[in-house]
Amino acid sequence: MGTFHDHMGELHGITVVVRQKDGNTWIGRCHSEDAIEVILHDADQHVVSESDESPSDWLSRARQMGHWPRVSTIRIPRETVSSLVRLAEINQKGELPGS
Repeated sequence: MGTFHDHMGELHGITVVVRQKDGNTWIGRCHSEDAIEVILHDADQHVVSESDESPSDWLSRARQMGHWPRVSTIRIPRETVSSLVRLAEINQKGELPGS
């Protein structure tokens, strides 16, 4: 028995990490992703220039305890995205696969 959202892509409903080319990072529940944008629900963002916490520490904490959903829905332009992975793929040190 499949979902009713097969057209939304394999990441639909999965908690993902979006790293942007400027170094900022989003965590949220993926609604959809295509060549134009990534849409996340219940998301939170780590902004490098506004945080004393490193991106790796932030991801490690989110991996262990979850993230705080501060943003209901965010549309991230695809041209700003450097990587998109499942949160489950982040290692215990908060590193993205291949880091």
